[in-house]
Amino acid sequence: MAEINLGPGADEVPLAGMLAEMLKSNLEKPEKKRDFEKLKAKVLIHAVDAEAKITMDFDRGRLTVYGGEAGKPDISIATDSTTLLELANLKIKYGLPWYFDETGMGVVKKLLKGDLKIKGLITRLGPLTRLTRIMSLN
Repeated sequence: MAEINLGPGADEVPLAGMLAEMLKSNLEKPEKKRDFEKLKAKVLIHAVDAEAKITMDFDRGRLTVYGGEAGKPDISIATDSTTLLELANLKIKYGLPWYFDETGMGVVKKLLKGDLKIKGLITRLGPLTRLTRIMSLN
């Protein structure tokens, strides 16, 4: 069973509990659990419209979700709440996020327009791809 804990400040940010519960459900799938057990990265998620920030600290089979910023993130994602949900709806094909359907194209457009900002998109591509596979509901 995957170890997912809420750290300091997580109780004050509803997004933290919501994502932790979503991950617990996702990790029932063996392929997502394998990625979870390999992922070591600190991820900052900022829901700009909700003025909510959480830090997800993945440590090879363990995750602690903190409210706010906790340490220096490897990957930072800043966007509105709707786009965060769209990211969770990205399809995975051939082990990679699929950007060639309506949801994927919408994500690409938001990246190009600056409505979705991802730090680590190029320099942390491996962990970001693994994170996307874990977080995807598909």
